[in-house]
Amino acid sequence: MASIETISQPQAQDIILDIRHPDETEQRPLVWTGNKIICLPFFQIVKHFDELDRQQSYLLYCEKGIMSRLHADSMQKNGFAKIAVFIPLR
Repeated sequence: MASIETISQPQAQDIILDIRHPDETEQRPLVWTGNKIICLPFFQIVKHFDELDRQQSYLLYCEKGIMSRLHADSMQKNGFAKIAVFIPLR
C-alpha cells in the first residue's frame, strides 16, 4: 500500500469524503465547518470515481480510519492525485 498521509486540519480547498455507512452518518453526522463534505458510502465509492475530479484534494473519513486508508489507496491507484485520510482532533 502506498504511503497515505493523515490530516487532522484540512485546507480550505479540501473536500471531505465521509465514507461511513449511511446509518452511521445519520446517527453521528460529521460536523466540520470550512470544508465541503460529501457523504459517499465506502461500498459505493468505486462506482463514483468517474464523477470525481482526479485533481481535487480529497480527505477520506471513517470512524477508525481503516476503511479510509483502504479506499484512499484504491483512489491513488486509480489516478487521484491528492488523497489523504482525515482524522479530526477530538
